[in-house]
Amino acid sequence: MKIAIIYATKYGCTKKCVEILKSYLQSDVKVFSAKNSKIDVSQYDTILIGGSVYMGKIQKEITRFCKHNLKQLLKKRVGLFVCCYTPNGINGFFETLFPLELLNHAFYVTCIGGEMNYDKMNFLYRRLFQSLKKIDGFNEGFTEPKILEEEIKALAEKSLK
Repeated sequence: MKIAIIYATKYGCTKKCVEILKSYLQSDVKVFSAKNSKIDVSQYDTILIGGSVYMGKIQKEITRFCKHNLKQLLKKRVGLFVCCYTPNGINGFFETLFPLELLNHAFYVTCIGGEMNYDKMNFLYRRLFQSLKKIDGFNEGFTEPKILEEEIKALAEKSLK
């Protein structure tokens, strides 16, 4: 079984998660950045697509890739994943990130967690989180996000079926 992983990352967490995912797949796996516009999905049996979510949006490269390749993707086994703080089970969340037709077709859709890398954030994001942490009550409900390795493993296992 040939598997392609197509991803986009902003600060490197998604790339880190893709490397973990690849380590669980005992198959012929090829990893592509979504910035590469010459990805031929017809060569692969399973396509895993993911990116990171910031301010409720996934990277434009992922959106473009999905729209440009939608017809071919609907003929393949497709898994979708995001790196973000939002947990699985949030109604309507994934519908804002991926085409509905692709979501309905996917064999697995999941959030694999994430990390806050403050050192790599631009000034605006870093300042935003510093300001939020000063708001009374914010820190009570806030926990630093973490990579959900068990969810990455589940995605890998379902990809191999």
